[in-house]
Amino acid sequence: MAHRIYPNEVLENKFESQVITALDLSNYCTVDMSMTDLEAGMKKKIVTWNYSGDLEEVEMGAGNTQSIEVGYEAKEYEVGTTQGRFEYFDEQEMINPLVVDMGLKGLSEKFVNDTTTKVVAELEKGSQVVKYTTTPGFNEFVDAVAVFGEKAEGLFAFVSPKMAGTLRKALKDDLKYVESFVRTGYIGTVCGVPVIVTNAIKKDDEIIVASKEAVSIFVKKGSEVEQERDANVRKNSVYARKVALVALTDGTKVVKINKQA
Repeated sequence: MAHRIYPNEVLENKFESQVITALDLSNYCTVDMSMTDLEAGMKKKIVTWNYSGDLEEVEMGAGNTQSIEVGYEAKEYEVGTTQGRFEYFDEQEMINPLVVDMGLKGLSEKFVNDTTTKVVAELEKGSQVVKYTTTPGFNEFVDAVAVFGEKAEGLFAFVSPKMAGTLRKALKDDLKYVESFVRTGYIGTVCGVPVIVTNAIKKDDEIIVASKEAVSIFVKKGSEVEQERDANVRKNSVYARKVALVALTDGTKVVKINKQA
C-alpha cells in the first residue's frame, strides 16, 4: 500500500472543524474573529473596565458619602501562537486509516483545554470578591449574583472537582439539576446560575461567577497545518497552530467567591 499524501489545506479544514465543534466556549466568553491582522508577537492594548463604590442607605437630610465610579485599565498583551504536534508511521495508517483523523481530534481537544485554562486565568484577575468562612453555600451565591445588579443574566459558575463535591454536600436541594441545560461538566444550578466543573480551576476553595462579557478571545480566523516526513523510517509529523489572544475585558462581569483568610 502506497503512502497517502494529505494536502495541508485538507488537514487544516478537518482540524478547524473539530476545534470549532469542541470549542464550546461561546457561553463562557466572547469570541472575536474580526481581528484578521493578528500576528504572533504582536502587542495589543486591551482595555479592562471596572466599577468602584456602592449604594448607601441615607437618612433624611443626609447624602451619599461615596460615588459609583467607572474606571478602566489599559494592559498590553502579546499575541501568541499555540502549536501542537502528532506523529504516526505509515504502518499505523495501513492498519487503521482513521489514525490521522484521531490525531487531529486529539490536537483539537488539547487546544480547547489550553484555551479554557487561559480563560480561567483571565477570570482570576477580577477584583470583585464575596467571602465565606467555612463552607460556601446558597447565601454566597445570592451575594455574588447581587453584585451584577439588574444585569445578572447569562451567568455561570466555574468550580474545581473538589469544590463540586463540597457544594453538593452543602447545597443539597438548593443545587437543582435542569435537564434542558446540556453542558460538559454541568452539575446543577444555584440561584439560576449553572455550575460547571473544570480542571482549569486550580483553587479548591474558590468559585468564579461570571458572564461571557468578562473575557474576550481574539482569534485569527483559520488554522495552520504543516507536515514533515522522514521517508527513511516512514514517520509523519503533523503540526497544527492557531494565533489567538485571551484577555479580561470587563472586570465588572466576574465575581470570585473566596474563603475568608
